Formats: sequence, C-alpha cells, structure tokens
Amino acid sequence: MGNIMLFHKHGKSKTEASSYWPISLLPTIGKVLEILLTQRLNFHLEKNKRLSYLQYGFREGRSTEMTITKLLDTIHKRKASGDHVVVLSIDIKGAFDNIQYSASSSYLDNNECPANMVNIFKNLLQNRKVILNTCKGPAIRYQNQACPQGPCSGPALWNLVANEILQENWRINTSIRAFADDFVLVSHAPTRVQLKSQINESLAKFSTWASKNQLLKPGHSNQVQNSILIKPIAHDPTESEDLFKSQNAIPIFQ
Repeated sequence: MGNIMLFHKHGKSKTEASSYWPISLLPTIGKVLEILLTQRLNFHLEKNKRLSYLQYGFREGRSTEMTITKLLDTIHKRKASGDHVVVLSIDIKGAFDNIQYSASSSYLDNNECPANMVNIFKNLLQNRKVILNTCKGPAIRYQNQACPQGPCSGPALWNLVANEILQENWRINTSIRAFADDFVLVSHAPTRVQLKSQINESLAKFSTWASKNQLLKPGHSNQVQNSILIKPIAHDPTESEDLFKSQNAIPIFQ
C-alpha cells in the first residue's frame, strides 16, 4: 500500500487535481524488493538488447543532449537534400498516470524476461492500494494503472510499453525518437502533398498504439486533442504555416 502525499505546484490553481504532485511513500521492504527487481529487469533488457536504441530516457549513458544532437543531425541532412522537412514533438499528457498494469505485465512476457522475475513483478502489480488522508478521513483506492512518483519501477515499465512504437516499421523517410514519454517524429519528402500523406500515416500509427495501451481513449477525438500536444517545425516558416493551416492540412492535435 502506498501512502500518497500531495505537493502543490507553485503558481497552479489549488482547486485542480493536476496542480499537485502525488508522491507515493512505500513500505521500506517493498521498496527494496522493487529496487532489486528493477535493477535486474534493466540489466536483462540492456544485456539482451531488448530496448530500442531510439529510446534515450531512463537509460545509463544516454541524455537529452544526445537526443537533441541526433535530431539536429537528421534535420540538417534532410534539409541538405532539398526536401521539405517536418518535425513533430509529441508530448503524451499524463502518460505515467494512464499506463496500465495489464500492459506492463504483457510486455514483460513479450521480452523474454526470466520467469521468476516476471512472476514477482506481476505479484507486485496485483492488489495494489493507495491511501490518501483527507479532511474526512483516509480514502483508500485500488490501483490498476499509473505510476505515482516514488516507485522506482515506473520508468523501466514505461520503457517496455514505449518500446513497441519505437520498433514499428516506419517509412524509410520517417523516423522516431524518444526521451522517456516525449516523442519526436521527423519526416521529409520532395513535395508537400507527399509529406502530408506521410505525416497522416505516422500519426495514425502513433494514435493506434496510444489507444491500444489506453494512453488515449479510442473513439473520442476531443480526448486525443487534450492528450497530445504536437508542435510543427519546418525549414521554411512560411511553408510550415501554409502546410498546417490549409484546408487539407495534416491533422495536428493542439
């Protein structure tokens, strides 16, 4: 059981739930066990090269600087070829709040993790409860999703979920990178028409993966708009504005 402590974000409304950081205080023995399991899981994934090289977050020897350097290299090469270039920065709002324990368990099975480690992890993810002390007394809830700040296994389990979309087969002129739950899609094409088609296809693929893992709720476009923030960038600002504001523009989620 995790004891939830809420910390208010400076400058945010005190009446909004999103204005607080939930810190989960766990039993010491449980926390030690989770640390040991997470270390073993990360060792297994890295040793057996189970994680995509396109994930730069929560991994030793990788950093935001490395991510940005690789991204800029890609952009400069595509610009030099004379193609239209678009960069989409995708930030999944509440990614760690919506990650499902059932998805984590499934990805553990799919990555050939040792059976004993998988079984212990699954047991840890079952019947989890959180308690929050309120003015009306303690409120206790079962937890089937989300990673309150505190458990160390959250980043490792997230990388397993994100690994699927990073290992998708993308078009040869479209690439993806990630730093934790922040994704970047880069696409280039000789014509704007072709570029629109590529981006539409890429966004559809990304949305399918997000909906599958319940990071978005399928069938509700407003939910997608509220969950994803995408910022377009192109090598020519004028072309970028025309491209994304035209009647047949790429469906960018604001």
